[in-house]
Amino acid sequence: MVSHTSKTQNPAQPVRVSPWLVTLYLVAHVGLDAVSYVQPVLKLGITPLSPQTGLVLAFLYASRGNFWWVAAAFLVSEIIIRGIPMHVWILPLQAVSITVVYQFAAWLLRTRVPMDGVATLSGTLKFIATAAATAITAGTVSIGLYTLASLIPSEQFSSALARFWVGDLNGILLLTPLLLRFADTPLLLRAIVARPVAFIGVLFGLFAAFTLVFLVGNPGDLRFFYLFFVPAISAALIWGVPGFLLAALALQISLVAGVQRLSEVAALVDLQFLISTLLVTGLALGAVVTERENSARLALQREKQLRDSQANLARASRAATTGELASTLAHELNQPMTALVSYLRASEIMISDGNLHDARLAPTLRKAADEALRASDILRRLRNFYAGRDPQLESLDLPPIIEKLVEALRRSDRIGIESIVLRIDPALPAVTGDRVFIEVILSNLLANALEATAERSNALIEIAAARSERAICLSVDDNGRGMSEQARRDLFKAFVTSKTDGLGVGLAVSRSLAEACGGELRLAESSLGGAKFELVLPIDSVRNESP
Repeated sequence: MVSHTSKTQNPAQPVRVSPWLVTLYLVAHVGLDAVSYVQPVLKLGITPLSPQTGLVLAFLYASRGNFWWVAAAFLVSEIIIRGIPMHVWILPLQAVSITVVYQFAAWLLRTRVPMDGVATLSGTLKFIATAAATAITAGTVSIGLYTLASLIPSEQFSSALARFWVGDLNGILLLTPLLLRFADTPLLLRAIVARPVAFIGVLFGLFAAFTLVFLVGNPGDLRFFYLFFVPAISAALIWGVPGFLLAALALQISLVAGVQRLSEVAALVDLQFLISTLLVTGLALGAVVTERENSARLALQREKQLRDSQANLARASRAATTGELASTLAHELNQPMTALVSYLRASEIMISDGNLHDARLAPTLRKAADEALRASDILRRLRNFYAGRDPQLESLDLPPIIEKLVEALRRSDRIGIESIVLRIDPALPAVTGDRVFIEVILSNLLANALEATAERSNALIEIAAARSERAICLSVDDNGRGMSEQARRDLFKAFVTSKTDGLGVGLAVSRSLAEACGGELRLAESSLGGAKFELVLPIDSVRNESP
């Protein structure tokens, strides 16, 4: 099957008229008219085959400003080939009239049914309709002139028009698309080379049909000529419109040769009506095949582009995840590393006094080791989280975790003893969650509360925990400066922060960690006038019986 991506001459940029091109056209016009001068009737020599009309339409379509050359070609062809004696005014008037018809058809094709680009069923049907209308109009004009000049009896008008029309129609349907799509020839040749068995099969089919019709069968019986449909339609199915047109051209040449060599052959006009049927069928079928093949090719291209886009998106996502992980680690490791440094410096001060037996030294070093282990645990858990691994869920008691974090804050002198209030239900059941994740979430919430109340002399942070249905609601409320409406809208967006030195990852990561534990982190209405966050965690159903 041929993939059509090339375009023929763009009608907006017509072929430049040159003397050699005009000469070539005139010779081709007269030559095609001469070789198709078969079974002429009446003294006018009207034949049912006019391949030169396809050349005329293609010439006018591809190059403008050639009206008079085409009219001259019609006139010269009539004089040289037929030499019909008629009134002086008939020949030039006929030539000019027919050229007007074909000039209009060429304009119509350029503006309404462009012949460049991929052949489609819709465009092919419009081209067929245009060809039929052009042929019938040109035939009516010519036969009408002959009738008015008494060169054709009025009772023979219909039969003469039928012969004239089918000849012009077949010429247009066969040669016009073949010439205008000449740029597709290299693609067709490559497709043929790619499928040599199919090409040999089509050639054999044409030869077999010619042999059966003209040498074995009865060439006077029109039904035998349907054998030619098989190789022609096969070419349309295999190579689309270009392949069918080449097969149809070979078929037309074989018919002309057969008709000229044998005396008892079906009337050529009947054969041309049969060829018209074949051309219409083959062009439509070839257009369907070509259109579907190009649609499949475009679908494959889009699929490849989609795969590439997905791959790029995956790479971008990995890069974003890596960047987010780096930012998160920098954010979450800041607190334990700060505490670790504080403990180590305190130990250094104790040692510098020369008192190696200070009772405070061992607990301080133990706390430093705990903070180092905590930092390592945070690093490992967050790395696993961003790698898509499941959190380490376990049954946890919240009060010890909360008290440990608050005690660490108080010892670090970041908050006064009176600044934090704990309101924890003593009968609080255990929850299910990841210990490190919950510690990270609470650390972020407390750090935000501390920053919000840093400038207040009466700073107050309230931590409350109570049971709510089948979950535990842990809240952190403060009397700080609160949040603007814009900050509320962008609250949980990554890398969005109102802090001058903030990374904008704390709340975004905390919310993700809460959801990984099967819980929820949300903003609530503050009772202290600042900001209040609620962490909802599921109750451990194994350790705690439902009420």
